Amino acid sequence: MKKYIATLLLVFTGFFASAQQSDFIISYQMSLPLGSTSDYISSFSGRGIGLEWRKHLLTTPVSFGFSVNWNVLYQKVEERYNNPSEGVVADGKQYRYMNTVPILLHADYYFNKDGIVNPFVGVGLGTYYINQRTSFGQWAFIEKNWHFGVAPEVGVIADVSPSFNMLFTVRYNHAFKAGNATDHSYLGFNVGFVF
Repeated sequence: MKKYIATLLLVFTGFFASAQQSDFIISYQMSLPLGSTSDYISSFSGRGIGLEWRKHLLTTPVSFGFSVNWNVLYQKVEERYNNPSEGVVADGKQYRYMNTVPILLHADYYFNKDGIVNPFVGVGLGTYYINQRTSFGQWAFIEKNWHFGVAPEVGVIADVSPSFNMLFTVRYNHAFKAGNATDHSYLGFNVGFVF
């Protein structure tokens, strides 16, 4: 067993010690609900933040990474709340919230790695924690679920300074159905700093 652990450590040490570059990204994220998500909340949201780490392989135009994001969708609705499965019908203002926390592993391909403007495409796979809440008056209906999801994206990194770069991406987030919970999707428009 010790031989296998030692071999794995050597392989991973060699992988991480090879010529590579790491990026840390912090981004402001805006969201546009799509599909069944837009049936629940249809308004554009500017409430989001993302943290991402990418490891670039210097010999190829590829990076692998990890991200954690937090997006909040919100809408005030003036219509009747009707949920026959819970036996509830209520009139009044509804305050609808959806907090999504995607935790994703990424792979990205860069088209102009050494250029001032570097477009890329990528995909993220992982899990989405979704907390959906409908509040009216002193009552609230809350649904919390973990979903498997995928997030293809296109973007560009612009070299604006020796100490940081700018990141602009459009990411399609899709969290698949989980149990009785519906699937959710939204477009993310992200602007960030790359360090």
